[in-house]
Amino acid sequence: MNTNMQKLMKISGFFRRVVLMGSAAMLFFLVYEYIVNDELRRAASTYFYELWDNADANRGILLGLQLPRLITLFVGLYWLQRLLGHFQLGQFFGNEAMRCYLWLIWLKVLDMVLKLTQELGTALYHNQFFEHTRISLDLDIGNITTILLMLLIVYLLKAAREIEAENKEFI
Repeated sequence: MNTNMQKLMKISGFFRRVVLMGSAAMLFFLVYEYIVNDELRRAASTYFYELWDNADANRGILLGLQLPRLITLFVGLYWLQRLLGHFQLGQFFGNEAMRCYLWLIWLKVLDMVLKLTQELGTALYHNQFFEHTRISLDLDIGNITTILLMLLIVYLLKAAREIEAENKEFI
């Protein structure tokens, strides 16, 4: 195995450890903030924080609105570290690496859908307690572009793998 491939494998292993340590630190921070400070740091909506501080709002409902995206985040981190694990072993173009990469793409799509659903649900729940609620759903063009680019990369990697297989058969 050449030195460049070994470098890529070492870099992948390093980033895999970074992802695992970062995930553990993030989980610790989220649990700490919830238990000690009674706050959820993953929520991005100002409506959510207004509801969280309102004594009449049900925190179980608010947690239920946040939980799907939090689960999606950690499932995505799992598939990312698994992909980096395949890269660490030198399996850059294998079926398992592609499977991990596709999982990351579909989780990104799911996260976009969940974000819109979460924003809508939070705004509708906020409207029950406050008069100044304005329901707006924002599509992030950057996320859509990222997903399209990720799909293009999968297509190109699969095509390159097929070409490489044809070249090996020809030789």
